[in-house]
Amino acid sequence: MILAFITSGSAYARQEVTVAVAKTLRDDRQVTLTGTITGRADDDHYWLKDPTGRIRVDIDDDDDDDRYLIGKKVRVSGEVDRDDGYSEINVDRVYILK
Repeated sequence: MILAFITSGSAYARQEVTVAVAKTLRDDRQVTLTGTITGRADDDHYWLKDPTGRIRVDIDDDDDDDRYLIGKKVRVSGEVDRDDGYSEINVDRVYILK
């Protein structure tokens, strides 16, 4: 997992969208979402929730204790992944807001 600041002039800046909008976007679309990590979806994914809904996010946490992210407000940047009829975000960057 890479923790980073996301700035508008950065190569990592993406279109900021809500969870509801992210679920409608095409595969591989670069996005940024802000929400709260509410828990584990399964062994490899977390749930990110905002006022418009929740979406699975794939955050590489090989070196992290999963309890560290759960309950935190975060901004994530990555790609929409629309496999198996579900939308999720393959996260490149995570910024913990609180």
